[in-house]
Amino acid sequence: MVFSYLVAAAAFLAPAHLPPPDSLALHREARSAQERFERSRVRHAPISWWSGSGPCDERVGRFCLRFGRESEEEEEDRPSWIPPPDAPEVLTARDDLIATLDEIAGLIPGDGWIAGQRVAYLAEVGRWDDALAAAAACQAEEGWCRGLEGIALHGLGRTLEAAQAFEAFMDSLDPEERDEWTDPGVLGGTEWRRHLGRMDHAQRAQEEERMWRLADPLFLLDGNPLWTEHLSRRVLAMTRETARNGHAMRWGRDMTELLVRYGPVVAYERTREPISYVGPPLVVGRYDPVPRNLMPSFEAIVDPAQSEARDWLTHQRRTISRHAPALARRIHAMDAQITRFREGDMLLVRVDWALTEPPVSLDASVQPLANGQGGAQEDGDPHETQPFPPDSLVAHLFLFDVETLERFEMESRIHDGMTRGSAVIRVPAGRYLLSIEGLDPQSRRAWRQRVGVEGRPAHRGVVTLSDLLLLEPLEAPAPDTPVPALDPELTRALSTLTVPPGPVEVLWEVYGLEGSDAELRFELRVEREGRSLLRRFGEAVRLLGGQDPLEVTWREGVPREEVAGGGPLRRSMVVDLSSLDPGEYELILSATPPGRTTVTTGLRVQVSEGGAISR
Repeated sequence: MVFSYLVAAAAFLAPAHLPPPDSLALHREARSAQERFERSRVRHAPISWWSGSGPCDERVGRFCLRFGRESEEEEEDRPSWIPPPDAPEVLTARDDLIATLDEIAGLIPGDGWIAGQRVAYLAEVGRWDDALAAAAACQAEEGWCRGLEGIALHGLGRTLEAAQAFEAFMDSLDPEERDEWTDPGVLGGTEWRRHLGRMDHAQRAQEEERMWRLADPLFLLDGNPLWTEHLSRRVLAMTRETARNGHAMRWGRDMTELLVRYGPVVAYERTREPISYVGPPLVVGRYDPVPRNLMPSFEAIVDPAQSEARDWLTHQRRTISRHAPALARRIHAMDAQITRFREGDMLLVRVDWALTEPPVSLDASVQPLANGQGGAQEDGDPHETQPFPPDSLVAHLFLFDVETLERFEMESRIHDGMTRGSAVIRVPAGRYLLSIEGLDPQSRRAWRQRVGVEGRPAHRGVVTLSDLLLLEPLEAPAPDTPVPALDPELTRALSTLTVPPGPVEVLWEVYGLEGSDAELRFELRVEREGRSLLRRFGEAVRLLGGQDPLEVTWREGVPREEVAGGGPLRRSMVVDLSSLDPGEYELILSATPPGRTTVTTGLRVQVSEGGAISR
């Protein structure tokens, strides 16, 4: 323990620094009050139906960790368990404890242990302003008091100030302990630890900083709430090390690890003890169901430009760690169509997005507590849901250069109804992590999609194709209707790659045609995905029935005026998918200049059962 002066036992080992007798008596009184409360909390806890037998999802030291049985969809929809209201006896006991700690802290403000308990229990009931005032009144070692201040500032959503407070606290740690605190491996798992373990100290520090920056759950928010929540849990664990806990067990590294990974226990349940059992109560600790997995996959952190949307999913049943930013307690998935174009030597990225409507959620019934902890139900209907569409929304598009960590940002245009929008951003050709994010500050909900994107520099005279952009076709276009521009005012672009059977417009660009007046041969076809090699062979020799692929081929000349100065040839075509069965397909566009190699680009789409096209 770094701050040994916080422990009463350490005072006995150092008679020269023994506090005055009245201070020692007050310290013992505070400890007795804390122990009485924890006993009362367990004594009035509800009975759990878990017998303690059966397999564990994971063993962490002395503890058997089990995740909920629900699927990912059900877990987001309606968790199988939400923290019940505390018993009246527990509410009264906690109020008494806080009052006792307040009174004693006023008499001996230099007692760091009492200051820590005071901040911890105020945070437990969401009294963040009072917790900040308690940290400000702390007169123990400055570093410790700044760490307690960081807990309160993080809970208030003042992330930048919290980071500064924690940095001041970590300055008081020895180098080895500081390295342990900044290590993201405890949240990311074995692969992360192994990866960092192969580096020297300087490389490791640089890589850890890169990892934390990329794992920031919302670039829309000031600071990195994942980083401050991690440090907040670390300091909170120090307040628990010499205090009684609901399990009535000596604090150990396993309890610190669980707290750092999942946050504090928000509720306890007593198990039915066998008649022959002798010992402390058998207790089940429950974690907050609201926090989600905010750590990306190891592969996504190692090479973000190659990452896929699934590497950044937040709704997973089994996770190594869970967090919930104070200003965005829920982070939902976002539908998006991400399309890359070129503009000279620049990469132009267009994102058309739509908010996914969250299923019935219990966000409103869970009050945020310490470090993303939840557990006290607010007054009102426990099944009250948040409004959708949200009342307020801000949306931004971010591109992170994975080599330099330079960040590019563009505010997104929001279309009608606060549920969809589009953004276009121009960046130098390179390798990026893309993040499209929407935040509803009033309900503290967010939506995001993250994925890697790459754009190679252009080479003069080399013909290349853009990505394919799906549009809702015009109902009755005039024969001379121009191909639409790519600016955000183009609202016909789809925000999802799931389309109903029917017509859809496909837009693309061809580059490298300057100075050419030859004809181009185009081929656009639609192929079914997911067929085995054996089935493809059977269809080819007519042994098995197969759906005829959609295919169209045409030639057209290159208008000199359109591609003059290196400009692109922009084209679009309406494709009718009405004859396709539901399933996954690939749209493949090929372009063949005379005497040159064919270039292709493709897009996977999901054809749904039916219904109207959704933007």
